[in-house]
Amino acid sequence: ARKAKNIAIIGGGIGGMEAALVCAKRGHTVTLYEKSDKLGGVFIAAAAPSFKEKDRDLIAWYRRELKRYPAITVKLNTEVKDVNALGADEIIIATGSRANRIPVPGADRAIQAVDFLLGKAEVGQKVTIIGGGLTGCEIAYELYLQGKEPTIVEMMDDLICTPGICLANTSFLRDFFKANNVPVHLETGVTEIGEKTVTAKGKDGNTFTFDADSVILSVGYKPAPLVEKGKNKNIHVIGDACKVGNLRTVIWQAWDVAMKL
Repeated sequence: ARKAKNIAIIGGGIGGMEAALVCAKRGHTVTLYEKSDKLGGVFIAAAAPSFKEKDRDLIAWYRRELKRYPAITVKLNTEVKDVNALGADEIIIATGSRANRIPVPGADRAIQAVDFLLGKAEVGQKVTIIGGGLTGCEIAYELYLQGKEPTIVEMMDDLICTPGICLANTSFLRDFFKANNVPVHLETGVTEIGEKTVTAKGKDGNTFTFDADSVILSVGYKPAPLVEKGKNKNIHVIGDACKVGNLRTVIWQAWDVAMKL
């Protein structure tokens, strides 16, 4: 960099760690603030399924790399309330996103996808996953591998409709569910979550009910920036805090922003 700066990064997920590394390599002094007791953010949950060993390796790699640079100071268990009190030349907001909920009766009975992935909630034999995006489908796949009976309910006309996801992954999951007779209800919305049942309405307008020992909610996320971008020219919002994406979009944006500081 033409000028060495003091840079504060708020959020120790993948985006925050990538930005910290790039900034340190460019000669800046970096302080990384993470409110929890470990680095990795929501990607810790994303890497939890048994078949995600390479994702777990990536988190471990980032944690090791950060320790290699004396210019990077990591402050865990530190929640930032006022960015102006940090005294930094540049501030990168990498505070991620928060999970959506659905306004239906009984929604409080559902388990959030992140809580399930982190092992904070047990599930029964028959599990309904509301939301057929990548996370919901990966959870259903993991449940099947565990000997459970997953059912997917998705409002769109196909599974994993989000653009930019590897075709090999999406094709495998679709084919796996079809080959193993995993129930998938497309163009279907949940209308009520009972104690042991789920009621849904299909594209034909008909309502039907099926058994569910547990319900997992995986209906996407919305950005949760600590500070909105545009408030100050030295504040930069990256990753899911800017726009919910995937691992690639988070890393690319973090790199791009850090290279311009």
